[in-house]
Amino acid sequence: MIKPWHFLPVVAAGALAASGYWWLAEKDRWTPPPPRKPDLPKVEPLEQHARVLARQAIERPVLWSSRRPIVVEEKKTRTTNELMQARLTAVLESGRESVAILQRADGSILKVTAQSSPWRIESFDGRRATFVSADNERVDRPLESGAADRARSPAARP
Repeated sequence: MIKPWHFLPVVAAGALAASGYWWLAEKDRWTPPPPRKPDLPKVEPLEQHARVLARQAIERPVLWSSRRPIVVEEKKTRTTNELMQARLTAVLESGRESVAILQRADGSILKVTAQSSPWRIESFDGRRATFVSADNERVDRPLESGAADRARSPAARP
């Protein structure tokens, strides 16, 4: 009597023989698919830059000092304007040390001490503070109270 599980290896061997025959018979007929060209976007030509004339380089040579920006004067006026636009809100003194606290126009805090640079606080008489720059330029700022700040704010107005 033939057992049913003996039939399974015979079917597997037949499938293996059929696939081997198919592999040998059809392997030379395979050809790779034709290549596909990708869809490329249309490329626009770049604009041509304006030509630089040699006359411009001769009239304004690159290494002349007149072409260099003057940074020192701009920085000096910027720090002077920053100090003039700031509000002196407090001066803290302890012995010979003093710290002036100023509020900039954007709301940030600026602290100036007797040793800070480029500005330092020289004196404070209770109402006015005198600031001195590194090149001995003097600026006086009055002490402003917090009530002036509340009067300026739009939230305090009815």
